[in-house]
Amino acid sequence: MILLAAQLGQAETRFLVFMAVIVVAMAGGYTARRAGLLRPEWARWIMSAAIIGADSPLACLAIWHLDITGGVWRVPVLGLVAVVLASLAGLAIARWRRLGPAEAAVFGFQGAMGNVGYTLGGFLCFALWGIQGLAVEQLYCMMWPFFTFLFCFPVARHYGEAAAGARPADRPSTPAYVARMLARSVTDLRSLPLYTAALGLALNLGGAAEPTVDREWHLLDGLMILGMCLQFGSIGLTVQARRLPAFWKPALGSASLKFFLSPLVTAGVALAFGLTGMPLYVCLLLSVMPSALYSVLIANLFGLNKDQANATFILTHAICFAVLIPVLAVWYLSG
Repeated sequence: MILLAAQLGQAETRFLVFMAVIVVAMAGGYTARRAGLLRPEWARWIMSAAIIGADSPLACLAIWHLDITGGVWRVPVLGLVAVVLASLAGLAIARWRRLGPAEAAVFGFQGAMGNVGYTLGGFLCFALWGIQGLAVEQLYCMMWPFFTFLFCFPVARHYGEAAAGARPADRPSTPAYVARMLARSVTDLRSLPLYTAALGLALNLGGAAEPTVDREWHLLDGLMILGMCLQFGSIGLTVQARRLPAFWKPALGSASLKFFLSPLVTAGVALAFGLTGMPLYVCLLLSVMPSALYSVLIANLFGLNKDQANATFILTHAICFAVLIPVLAVWYLSG
């Protein structure tokens, strides 16, 4: 491993380490559950701890360090509009297919939410377009805390309560009900990354001096590894391998949305925003990243169908590594 790290660049070494952490964490969580060392119901608490303890400081530090210049606002706004539209389209299709609430929410979210962060999308952008590609990817991800905690959390809570048979005090279509669900989301401690991201943005725009201790002590890398261990380990706890084949049809449906509808929606929004060149290519690449880890976390946190979420997460990543990444590699090497 040391010899390999010496031959590769820092970005490549980090990617290999992160991939190893993901595989080991998922396998460790799965093995621990099978051996009776950990219980699957603990996954929700582990995921919550990861969001509060790792994702919250990461959200602040990442946005604080970004180089935000004029005109780049279009990238995160584009990303936000595209994923919301893709999610709504997925939820509409799920309703047309008469899926139950616990399955419909998973279907809709996993057709839109992608692995756009440091575990896949960020590395691919860096490998293909260098530091500028990575910068655009970071700008794109600025919208993620706001999309997750202001849109996904309230919608997931609604579908989760509907699946549990809870009757809302107000009709779901009324402003009072929407306001109540939104208020419950923003006061949830697991929404802390929303506020730390806003803090990072305020510090960035306010010209506050960037901290150096996080880079000197590799704090960001440590937080990422901690978050991946907790989050992927908790997914491993919930994976029931024998039950996954039963969900291949909805998983394939979500994969179709992820790899076909999502880039079409992104392309339409990007053209409407006047985005061209490398920023456009980065946004299109991020739109076809496999289903996001957070889509599985949300399924576990709000009582949605976690088996369907796990099946879709595994299927979309298998398609990405078997088809998309080899195609990108051939295109990159031929250019």
